[in-house]
Amino acid sequence: MFLSVLAGGLLLVPGAGSHAAGPDVLAQDLPQPLPVEGKEIAFVIEDGPLPQTTPLLLDALKKLGMKATFAVTGKNVLANPEIARRIVAEGHELANHTFSHPNLDTLNPDDLVKEIRAAEQAILRVTGVRPRCFRATDGELSVSLRGEVRQEGYEVLEYTLDSEDWRNPPPGQVSRVILMGVTPGSVILAHDSFPKSVKEMPAVFDALAKRGFLLCTVSQLRSLASH
Repeated sequence: MFLSVLAGGLLLVPGAGSHAAGPDVLAQDLPQPLPVEGKEIAFVIEDGPLPQTTPLLLDALKKLGMKATFAVTGKNVLANPEIARRIVAEGHELANHTFSHPNLDTLNPDDLVKEIRAAEQAILRVTGVRPRCFRATDGELSVSLRGEVRQEGYEVLEYTLDSEDWRNPPPGQVSRVILMGVTPGSVILAHDSFPKSVKEMPAVFDALAKRGFLLCTVSQLRSLASH
């Protein structure tokens, strides 16, 4: 999906993600980075919270005083409530990533709504926070499903740079993809469900900081781009 700034919000236009597009999705290139005046960027870290990996990312971000957006599943929030609460307490953003992480290509609109609402209830019960953004799981978010997301009061969260950690790449590849592709205004997709790649992320955060990049949440980045 294309993601651009419109009247302080996001204009979302169908586009390609990391999976094949469905029948009512228009295949397009990834969106362009958001127009910011500084060197702000955002990370969307999805699939957690997970005890083996999420704390490592939180420790690295805390050390640098930087923030990220964590797209969490309801089931993992219920399984790891203390980590979910830590994400919020340390100033990071939560996004709804469904309850059970289904493949969206297999869902009808009613099933998606059930997933969104179940995740929302879990996140709200554990953290006291209702997410503003929804991040799609496996499969493209079709036009009809996108409409259901909007009706539930969410903005669809998309990325501009894919770390490709989900491809199970060789060591160092995720770092190279991010550090070679990042530009001001980038929204970088990563996961805390791939331990091998997560181990690289503290060094990536350090390298980005040394280049003058400032990691913030997607909502913060969007706000900067709208001014």
